[in-house]
Amino acid sequence: MLTEYIDAALGRARYELAALVLALVATATTPAMGQTVTIAPRGNCGGTPANCGTPADRNGDRDTVWPGFQVDEGDDIWFYVYADPTVTTGTVVVSVAVSGSATASDIRNALGNPVSNVSFACVGSAGIGAGQSSVLVGSQTKIHNDGVTENDETITCSITSVAPQSGNAQNFTIGAPSSATVTIRGTDSAPSFGTGSVSAKTFTPGAAIAGFQVPAATGGNGGITYAASGLPAGLRFDATGTDSPGCPGTEAREICGAPTTAAAAQTVTITATDAD
Repeated sequence: MLTEYIDAALGRARYELAALVLALVATATTPAMGQTVTIAPRGNCGGTPANCGTPADRNGDRDTVWPGFQVDEGDDIWFYVYADPTVTTGTVVVSVAVSGSATASDIRNALGNPVSNVSFACVGSAGIGAGQSSVLVGSQTKIHNDGVTENDETITCSITSVAPQSGNAQNFTIGAPSSATVTIRGTDSAPSFGTGSVSAKTFTPGAAIAGFQVPAATGGNGGITYAASGLPAGLRFDATGTDSPGCPGTEAREICGAPTTAAAAQTVTITATDAD
């Protein structure tokens, strides 16, 4: 009898535990899926939104992928966050942060006045209220036309967190894209070889070659320096025309010398670098 009582008690305990687990599973709530917040840039480039580069709907509509949003000095940009689906109750608060190579000196406010920090374009947090699907983060920003020769610069606005305020039953999460980058096209021009080329050449190991010049590059800013990589063993590149060992001539950008070993076809790369 005692054994039967213990077995019955254990069985009841196991039954009650199983019932409790089943009850918890039955009453647990599953967060809604597919409720996301994303971010995208907008721009007014030269007065025509279509001038902002790709994609085609840069006129204020969002896109799921931004392969390259580019603007020039004098253009205007904005960053918007989007809720999908539209917020129905309460307010979804989206926080953002700025990064990139641009600085405060590269931007202005909508009136063209200086700002203290590049985060003017993307800062803090903003709320997407009931009935809304998007909101501006930061402020309308004008790219400053400073007349300085410089390389491309970037402003990236990234979603750092999303949280519903009281009264919002929707469970929004950070979706993709979670960051948007605007590239400010630089005014710095890189050197170019244009249509210049060098025909394929064949050499005999151990025999000095007839030195030959590679084309000069044009453009860029300031003086241009040259370098070569991938040369076969025994050959050398005289960038300035003053490196006489193995290169008896005085021509700049000359390849000369005597290859030491036979080898398969090799690609030689000449690099031109300007002052900045």
